[in-house]
Amino acid sequence: MTTDRKTIGFLGITLDSLNTDEILERILEFVAIGRPHKVMYLNADCFVKAMKDREYCEILNKADMLYSDGISIVIGAKIFGFHLPGRSTAADFMPAFCRKFAERKYSIFLLGGGDGVAATAATRLKAMYPNILIAGTHHGYFRKEECQNVLNIIEAAKPHILLVGFGAPYQEIWIEKNFHQIDVPVVWGVGGLFDYLSGRLRRGPKILVDNGFEWLCRLCIEPKRLWRRYLIGNSEFIYYLLRQSLGAQVQEAKNKKQMSTLGK
Repeated sequence: MTTDRKTIGFLGITLDSLNTDEILERILEFVAIGRPHKVMYLNADCFVKAMKDREYCEILNKADMLYSDGISIVIGAKIFGFHLPGRSTAADFMPAFCRKFAERKYSIFLLGGGDGVAATAATRLKAMYPNILIAGTHHGYFRKEECQNVLNIIEAAKPHILLVGFGAPYQEIWIEKNFHQIDVPVVWGVGGLFDYLSGRLRRGPKILVDNGFEWLCRLCIEPKRLWRRYLIGNSEFIYYLLRQSLGAQVQEAKNKKQMSTLGK
């Protein structure tokens, strides 16, 4: 039933080339199929972490869907001759997706965030979409020895879609480690989504968000927590792009030299 994947190879990471409508279509297909699928995202911060953490990189490459969440990835792909339809950020599209889930009677479970954040997010979603089915919620700050109990709660709730909001790479590692125990059609890492759905954090001005400067808004709101991620992390992302680009140019020059030598 699932359509063939449209992917690009972005510096060692297999990334789906999908717009927001296609992401929704694929999510609905996953639910209809019934067996568990892993859905993850890639932004500049995730990319830098993946370059430093082989385990995390391998987990991303094993995802059933890995979509672009960040204008940096779109621009980076373009530099290397690949086309991505655009950035797809869960905080933008999730309310509309939840409307579709409500229409299909697909239930969701919200796992992550601080104490009460997921529950508040669920309450706000219910207010927006009264027909949405909330299978359950649970905060993300449980101890290692409590993990099995959380998995049991999810199993008993039997959601169609499990949203895991621990932040990268923790959510992806947790999903991979426990995937064999999660009988849910869609297991989806969503980062800090619940903070926005709950109203704990606000989005930046639309003109900045739409033009790829949401990171600047977030940096202004939470400078102590995010300065390293955006100021140092973005610089590291540019470094990796430049290193790959220069490496490709050097290799191309070597190939031309070899061809020239053979032609003599």
